[in-house]
Amino acid sequence: MKLINMAYSSTYKFLVLFTIGLAFAGCKDDFKPEDSFIKVYDDQDINKDYFPISIKRTSDDGYLTISAFNGSQIHLLKTDALGDLLWEFDLPSNYISAVPNLIERNGDLYFVCMDAVGLFTYIMKVDETAESAVEYQVHPDILYPLYVADNGNEVYIENYERTSMETGIFELNASMDQMIDSTSVEIFVDVEEIIADHLNYTGKRFPFFISLTPEQDHIVMNGFNNYSFSTVFLNTDMTFSGVYSGAAFDGAIKSILPLGGNQFSLARFSFTDLYVNPNATLSPTTIDIAEAIPSEWNSELDAESPVLIRTVSINSSEYVVYLATTKSNQLFLNAYVAGTNELAGTKYLGESVPLKACDFTGTADGGMMILTQARIMSSFDRIATIKLSKEELESLVE
Repeated sequence: MKLINMAYSSTYKFLVLFTIGLAFAGCKDDFKPEDSFIKVYDDQDINKDYFPISIKRTSDDGYLTISAFNGSQIHLLKTDALGDLLWEFDLPSNYISAVPNLIERNGDLYFVCMDAVGLFTYIMKVDETAESAVEYQVHPDILYPLYVADNGNEVYIENYERTSMETGIFELNASMDQMIDSTSVEIFVDVEEIIADHLNYTGKRFPFFISLTPEQDHIVMNGFNNYSFSTVFLNTDMTFSGVYSGAAFDGAIKSILPLGGNQFSLARFSFTDLYVNPNATLSPTTIDIAEAIPSEWNSELDAESPVLIRTVSINSSEYVVYLATTKSNQLFLNAYVAGTNELAGTKYLGESVPLKACDFTGTADGGMMILTQARIMSSFDRIATIKLSKEELESLVE
């Protein structure tokens, strides 16, 4: 894989005259490489397409990215703080379908994936010394893993129970070697083919997720339930609390950030339309319809691409930041004053090359690192990162 440094190279060998614009950054004569950059990680194999999943800052202030390629195969990519490639690794073909989120324990990173034949769950440990990944734990009773969440102590894995046609959730201990609790909700319809298409990137992608409320009194899980794709609230003892049911598989909550109390920042979709509400009131004990949640329609956002919602500290103030993709394939950043509907700022990233939002995280110097998929020459899907400096991030809310 060859690194293409978009911010500082004048020729790119493989990508002649390829530019990605930061609509709000402008041109700076005093550009500092450590502050801002845009980098695309090229692969000369034209038959290989990449689907970035998650990014996390490492203990040495570099970044580890996990991606899918050619369907369900797994690719790891490690960069330094400047986004320069340090190493990459393709996992053997028996490890497939990595799920969103990297887990950190004592400076080490872990991820969850599936066995290609047995369909059971592996927890893999990233071995930075060997520049690879190794098996850490195997959970044969968890089939079809779909998502993993970590609250710093317990780890939660969502899965599909193919024999009973249920969505399951498993709570593991901090070392991820023992199961503490589990539960499931009934689907009443066979969705195995749909889930296989999701995991293999051969069909519609569904926004599976697990979140915990700040009070740690409810688990929020997105998955198939009762003939629909729904948001299920569980008590911490894994008993059912409430649900916001989707409109079959065509309308549901897309992404959610619990703010505390009964307040949530969320995005929801209805067919090809996307709606946002940065300060929605939801009751964890209600039974309601997701499409009834008051939200503002955003006509320019792509409802089929991921929507990431995070709390970000900017200028010592807390903001809820949305990262989404426009229908014209730009990245879209929206910031709201945390706990309100007050819009603080909107920015667009990207001009000439199609981009898709995948993930973002904070940087050691107070900026933001965005993981995105870049489509090159209208044909090749590649991993890309965009580093926003502290000043550029602050300009989002000025």
